[in-house]
Amino acid sequence: MKVSAADNIRLIREAKSFSQEFIAKKMKVTQQAYSAMEKQPDNMTLKRLKELCKILDVDLVTLLGEDNVFVQQNYNQKGGQAATQMVFNSTNEKNNETFQAYIISLKEEIAQYRKIQDKLLGSKK
Repeated sequence: MKVSAADNIRLIREAKSFSQEFIAKKMKVTQQAYSAMEKQPDNMTLKRLKELCKILDVDLVTLLGEDNVFVQQNYNQKGGQAATQMVFNSTNEKNNETFQAYIISLKEEIAQYRKIQDKLLGSKK
């Protein structure tokens, strides 16, 4: 199952234990503005995406959750157009590490909740 770019950004942010407020402050926007960007990353400018990559310490391909990204830039020149095409391939190794860290933190959180549950159930006996 493919994770959407919005979900991927949220998962990376949460895996790093960053709040929306923290990211918003780093980007010099309100939490509400950052929340809107995170929910609809397609509307973010390239400058904002690069800024978010820097804060989250991931590359753009990892941030967007893409295995392959195709970028085409066209430049108007005298006598016609010239196009530069680049294809970036990523193994998503950083992405895998981020998700593994997130899974570990979730397992730890589950263990804490089980201890609380055991204490609560034990006190009812």
